[in-house]
Amino acid sequence: MTRIADLPEAERPRERLLALGAHRMNPVELLAILLGTGRGRAEDALALAERVLEQVDGPEGLAAAPLPDLLSINGIGPVKASRIRAAFELALRAGPLEPHEAPLDPYAEVSHRLRGQVAASDRALLAAPLDPERPSIPLELGGVLGDDLRPGSVLVRLLSEGPGPWVVAGVRGGAGPSRAERAAAERLSHGATLLGLELAGVLLVSRTTHWVLALGDG
Repeated sequence: MTRIADLPEAERPRERLLALGAHRMNPVELLAILLGTGRGRAEDALALAERVLEQVDGPEGLAAAPLPDLLSINGIGPVKASRIRAAFELALRAGPLEPHEAPLDPYAEVSHRLRGQVAASDRALLAAPLDPERPSIPLELGGVLGDDLRPGSVLVRLLSEGPGPWVVAGVRGGAGPSRAERAAAERLSHGATLLGLELAGVLLVSRTTHWVLALGDG
């Protein structure tokens, strides 16, 4: 996973939350902010948050994890475990929020849909319309976003499939986005703008969460 210190300041979790709002953050980023720190040079807050969510099977598992289970996770001591339990207890006492207070992540349904089409040991580049009634499109099995991505071929394929807005996603296991993946996403977004293709966004989808790497005009 890319370390927080290596990210441009505007892409760091705390700065993204302040600029975009908590509803635009993925679970790993939110947990990293809550944890505050990682395990020194061995693992920063983002890497620790990714590992914790993988171990507890996502945000739902984290919400249900009792203190002893949290304390058994390497890197989660009494301070971090207390923060996690306190955060979920506050959310529980607050009760359901009104929609305008907690906007839905428009990519959550799409990422869940695409994640379910790729076996845990595989990787793929897929595209899906935001409309769940329309089928997704396999673009490249065994490949994901990166330096060898050819944006032109991807975008021409989507143009031939019909109107968008489309979401393009690299689906794979492992850690968060690399610089090469972010750069590939930006190339796709820029190409879509030039071609007039409705592109809602470019995602990286892991087994437990997703990252929005680029937003389009769609």
